[in-house]
Amino acid sequence: MMPAVSADLSKRLVPDELWELVAPLLPPFAVRPQGGGTAPRDERAVFTAVVYVLTSGCAWRHLPPTFGTSSATAHHRFNVWTEAGLWRRLHRAVLDELGARARWTGSRRSSTRPPFSPKGGSLTGPNPVDRGKKGSKLRVLSDAQGIPLAVAVSGANMHDSLALKPLILVG
Repeated sequence: MMPAVSADLSKRLVPDELWELVAPLLPPFAVRPQGGGTAPRDERAVFTAVVYVLTSGCAWRHLPPTFGTSSATAHHRFNVWTEAGLWRRLHRAVLDELGARARWTGSRRSSTRPPFSPKGGSLTGPNPVDRGKKGSKLRVLSDAQGIPLAVAVSGANMHDSLALKPLILVG
């Protein structure tokens, strides 16, 4: 039997304060109507494994077994949580908590990353600095401390000034 993830690593990845925000937002475990399937797992252990994969860049299939959940379970639960809108609701809950603690000033700043994947579908456009190859830009609106408030994808040819207005309306 593999040892469990150290309490130190688990608390660093998902501190108690974060877990208090996350726990009520998680959709309840749904038992399959036809029966079978896997038994419910410790939600915090699964969430910690998901956070580990997302923050470390580890492939799902390489998730260490010491997290107490299989990579398939963690990946499946990640997909279920994504479909249920957990990440957007968690983002809002974190911002609300920071605002309540007066750690968020509300002042905003915008940043643009260079063009990335050409597979942005309708959100691609000719890149003016890369010989007209199709590309996309990821645009992030953050507060003064760098906490993201809104994210948008646009074609690489869209000027930053045009992309700012939708970000401000969302953020």
